[in-house]
Amino acid sequence: KKATGLTGMQVAKNPHHTLTALYNKILRAVSKMPQEAAYRRYTEQIVSQRAKIVASTPNVREIEQKINCGQVEELILQAENELTLARKMLGWKPWEPLVKQAPANQWAWPPAKLPELK
Repeated sequence: KKATGLTGMQVAKNPHHTLTALYNKILRAVSKMPQEAAYRRYTEQIVSQRAKIVASTPNVREIEQKINCGQVEELILQAENELTLARKMLGWKPWEPLVKQAPANQWAWPPAKLPELK
């Protein structure tokens, strides 16, 4: 592959190695979260599935087709962003209870009833 066709995005030199390393780092990061944390469960599921595809598929084009989320270069960018988010989530700890009770209509939709204009 000579070009990605995406402005500013270089062709990945060794996408198998890069994706495998990133997926393993993501899995290590989420493994530090509680088992019942929704982010951990869903992220582990998606990343494990993608890691298996990368490990079992030697052809880069087939990886792109099986994962179906862009070119490998885009998959690498997505994995880098997911790793950053996973590390931030470890600091944020969204699975812990709230420090204080949320306001009564915090989760109501629509978020606010607008007063009628006269």
